[in-house]
Amino acid sequence: MKSILQTPEWAAFKQSQGFAILKLDELFVHKRNLPLNKNFLYLPEVSAKDINAQGIDDLKKLTQDQDSIFARLELLDEFSENAHKLLLSFGFRKSFEEIQPKWRQIIDLNKTRGTLLAEMKQKGRYNIKVAQKHEVKVQKFSSQSSSETDLQKALKIFYGLYNQTGEREKLKGRGLAYFENLMDQFKDADALGVYIASYQNKPVAGALIGLYDGVASYLYGGSSRENKEVMAPYLMHWQIMVDAKEKGCQIYDMIGRSKPDKDEETPLRKSSAGHRWAGVTRFKEQFGGRAVEFLGSYDFVNKPFFYNVFKFKVTY
Repeated sequence: MKSILQTPEWAAFKQSQGFAILKLDELFVHKRNLPLNKNFLYLPEVSAKDINAQGIDDLKKLTQDQDSIFARLELLDEFSENAHKLLLSFGFRKSFEEIQPKWRQIIDLNKTRGTLLAEMKQKGRYNIKVAQKHEVKVQKFSSQSSSETDLQKALKIFYGLYNQTGEREKLKGRGLAYFENLMDQFKDADALGVYIASYQNKPVAGALIGLYDGVASYLYGGSSRENKEVMAPYLMHWQIMVDAKEKGCQIYDMIGRSKPDKDEETPLRKSSAGHRWAGVTRFKEQFGGRAVEFLGSYDFVNKPFFYNVFKFKVTY
């Protein structure tokens, strides 16, 4: 599978956010300029089949040619000790931080609706029924199926819910202009959708979903504290899964979750209670699937001194 982060649209979006875009064969590399005429490179969400040993050598050469502090290679392949050691042997080191989540909740959509429901946790199925009983309505808006006015309105509603969640959880979020720009860059591609779940005509949950190369990705979401008892987010995510199946998606990537506890052997292991994503993880696990650890980010360091400074001074 190819990531939506490796599309021309996403490259144009990141360029509008201040990154220079370089090409490495067919892959997009993001270059971020830093103070003191420094920079770093970021190659987002590629798999081993997209970048072979020659590609890795080319990335290292590009890092040197651009006089970059380092290049960050982000791999979507499942973690294996052999792959990890191979990357180290190529001169990379494990990154000190992950830009995209390393642990994700992945749902296989190559199943019937009945099987998907059966493989959910009992509480997940129950809460979907609760939302249906309360007649929660879920709508999807996209550049391909909605008018520009309706899409802009839906995006503002989504942002309001997203912002509420950020304030509630004390998380630093994106501004509305960020999402407007993102949607604008993808206006000619059927790759983004805004979902709004409403109760008695009042929006109570929203999500921004990526749809690309057989993968539906839960990019951003938010909900209201009001009418929590109607369980709107559960029906919304079920509808996302149904729609993704109909569009031919094979995977629903719910993105970030905490690392499962090691002392449990069931496929859906209980997340560590103290982890900052514990609540989010418990919610996502209700929909079934499995916890997957990706290889994640590895850095090729070209300037060790400035790399150590970067770790304390700069965030992506």
